[in-house]
Formats: sequence, C-alpha cells, structure tokens
Amino acid sequence: MAKLLVLIVSGPKDPAKVKAGLGFSIVSQQSEQVDDVKICFFADGVEVLAPEAIQPFESLIHKVQELGIFTMACQLHAEQKHLDDVIRKEQPTIDLHYVGEDLVKALTEGYQFVSF
Repeated sequence: MAKLLVLIVSGPKDPAKVKAGLGFSIVSQQSEQVDDVKICFFADGVEVLAPEAIQPFESLIHKVQELGIFTMACQLHAEQKHLDDVIRKEQPTIDLHYVGEDLVKALTEGYQFVSF
C-alpha cells in the first residue's frame, strides 16, 4: 500500500493550491488504499499558519487534526518570517521543527511526495 507525504509549499496568496493539498490529504487518509499520510508545511506554505492568514484553511486543518494526520512545519522558514513563536502558541498540534531530516527519512521509508 501507499504512503504519502503532502508538501504544502504554496502560501496564503494561492489558497486554491493550499486547500487542494489539505483536501487531498484528507481523502487519502480516508482511503483504504493509503497506509499513512503526513503533511509538511514547507517554504511559503508555513505562512498559511500565521494568524492573519489561517482563516480560509481552518476547517480543513481541523479535519486533518481530527483524522490524526501527522502535520509538521518548517521551523527555518517560520524563523525567517518571525512566525515560529506564534505558530507554536496558536497551532500547538503542528510539529514545528527543522524538517530536512524528516523529508529524507520519508523518502527512504517509501513515502511518495506530492506538492501543492
């Protein structure tokens, strides 16, 4: 069976792509043909988690959390945009850390990457 890592690299200025990535993650998690789904907010995608940007995506993010999809975000980009503290405070269920090693590990574990 498949394992999927969804990279959300589009930022709040491209809401259709962000919503497509979150929606695809939800559908994949609910599919009997996918063993595991992970999401990584990466690059501009981290900015989606900012308090002033998250509103259009909140219901999808809540559904992702409800389904138990492991969700992480790139700490490096969050630091560069001065969002790391606010993301940790406002989105405590999202694992904010340096994700490079996680992405390499996911590749070696057979995850398929899909980016939005």
